[in-house]
Amino acid sequence: MRTSKKDLEQYINTLNKSINLKRIDGFKPYYELDCAYDGYKLVVINNKSRGNTEISDRMTAKELYAFIRAYLAGFETAQTKKAYRAWNTTYKSLDLS
Repeated sequence: MRTSKKDLEQYINTLNKSINLKRIDGFKPYYELDCAYDGYKLVVINNKSRGNTEISDRMTAKELYAFIRAYLAGFETAQTKKAYRAWNTTYKSLDLS
């Protein structure tokens, strides 16, 4: 299956909705697709003047789609482990005997 720019943009929309980035000086950072030289990369827009941080290297659309899937899965796994640790810390201290 061919991965188009529109597919990547939709998936980045999902990424922005799923991952809640913290506000910095009143600005809420967001993920964006950077396109140039027949390649794509994932960046985070950090401030109002559109300064950005590169999250991925430049790659093909198909490679970036797989990268974003792995990136999102990593965040979901981290959130699950964080929730489990919080739960485990709370209930571990209870004496159930």
